[in-house]
Amino acid sequence: MSTTLQRAYENLRSGEAVFRDVGRFRQIVAVLARHGFGAFLQQLSLRDEWLVKKLFELRAGDDEHLPIQRRVLLAIHELGPTFVKLGQILSTRPDLLPPEWIDELKTLQDAVPPMPFDDVRKIVEAELGGTIEDLFDDFRPEPLASASIAQVHRARLRGRDVEVVVKVQRAGIKKQIEADVEIMGFLARALEANFPDARLYSAVGVVSEFERAIRREIDFGNELDHIERFRRNFSDQPGVHFPIPYRDRCAACVLTMEFIDGTKISSITPDRFDVDRVVRTALNAVLQMIHADGFFHGDLHPGNLFVRDDNTLCFIDFGLVGSLSMRQRDHLADLLTALVSQDFPAVARTFWKIGVHGKESTRLYEPFEADVVECMEHRFGGKKISEIEFSAFFTDLVAMALKHRIRMPADYTMTFKAVITMEGVAKQLIPDMDITAAVQPYVAALLAERYSPRRLARSAYDAIRDLSDTLSGLPDTSRAILEDVRAGRAQFGVEINHIEEIQRSYARVNERNRLALMIAAAALCGTLALDFQTWTVVGFPVVSSCFYAIAALLAVRYFLTGSGK
Repeated sequence: MSTTLQRAYENLRSGEAVFRDVGRFRQIVAVLARHGFGAFLQQLSLRDEWLVKKLFELRAGDDEHLPIQRRVLLAIHELGPTFVKLGQILSTRPDLLPPEWIDELKTLQDAVPPMPFDDVRKIVEAELGGTIEDLFDDFRPEPLASASIAQVHRARLRGRDVEVVVKVQRAGIKKQIEADVEIMGFLARALEANFPDARLYSAVGVVSEFERAIRREIDFGNELDHIERFRRNFSDQPGVHFPIPYRDRCAACVLTMEFIDGTKISSITPDRFDVDRVVRTALNAVLQMIHADGFFHGDLHPGNLFVRDDNTLCFIDFGLVGSLSMRQRDHLADLLTALVSQDFPAVARTFWKIGVHGKESTRLYEPFEADVVECMEHRFGGKKISEIEFSAFFTDLVAMALKHRIRMPADYTMTFKAVITMEGVAKQLIPDMDITAAVQPYVAALLAERYSPRRLARSAYDAIRDLSDTLSGLPDTSRAILEDVRAGRAQFGVEINHIEEIQRSYARVNERNRLALMIAAAALCGTLALDFQTWTVVGFPVVSSCFYAIAALLAVRYFLTGSGK
């Protein structure tokens, strides 16, 4: 019954979206049918009688004989900016699509005819509250670049000898994106309802993820915040520059920043630039973003990296960014450490933790680990560290994820893409460069920070707090369970075999929990005593050393208990 009600609710939501955007919806369906997807659409149980009739009437065009991925590409071009953006984002998701689809979608370009200057003038003046002549000098009518969401014009700030670029959002683009995203959501829900395999790749989740990303991108206030954060993160890094934004000339649909005059990084040559210096600066900048800051450029490609004549590396276009929590950065460090040490089962375990998989994932881990280990042994077994290519490593891992229907969180795939892109640029400009040597210091710093006394103390404090919260809520939870049992609302299916073995395991778990609590407490006490420097041993206070020694001994006992000894 609940399933029926759930489907009815989803159909109601779908029907509302179609009703609000029926004209655009019919246009999208017509385009898809014209490119040979009419039979597929008929299986989505569409309730629009006009559409059902048209689907039988429409015939695929001349491209019917083309591969399906090429027909999808042609349909995306015809459907416009929202779908182009979706295609561009999907081109960075090899965990969702096979290589031939990725290669096709990578060719997507969002260059479109420029917006009339009269429209540009209206938007700038409405957003900034003044005429273009009052705000800027030499505002050039011809756009420097024209894309699906916005276009860019060169100008000078009025009263200041500063050359800037003004990014202006296209008129009506927000309304079109709102409509298209609603329709995408409807199609994704219909897809999952009629094709169970689509749920494995979470079509609805992909659309939701895309919706969040594009909503952030069309609010230029977010991009302004991104620029300022990057400038703070790299304020003390020579050779790296982010454009200066001018807040008094920025609004939700207008973004004004310093004009970057330089050469695209993939086009620099040794006769004009210090190529080795530029490449190492770029690698270090990207590694700092990922491993140190946890905040990185989400659309890293050579077109967004420019080099000035003084070898300064400049980043542009900050609409799409990624962020990594400390735990996510730990996972990346674990992956790279396991690769360097050639501990391929550890690579599989860490990658399994990163991925999103189904409820029955436990029984699927062993074949996944076997595939990963076999692939890693074949590709990297016995190689020197300097011979390892990170692009091949990440590409192979993502291929394993796709094979085993594991979905990767978007921030990880953007991270992999950033590393692969920079490795590709570095290898193009300096073919014999040792990329691993540049990565190792950042991974070492991450590992050192993870196991520092203060980080361990923080982890211990968090563990004690979580344990305390769990214990304090235990009476209420137990009371609720007992009431459910008494009222007949709870059902139990218990099969007990080897009761004595279970009891021993239970006792072992209890002992390990007690030891973990004692280890955390000892480590915390040792850290709190670091300020007492009256008597020290090898640089540590005596009190701290004693507590750390106790924690170490208890940790040994903890691991011996875990191994069943």
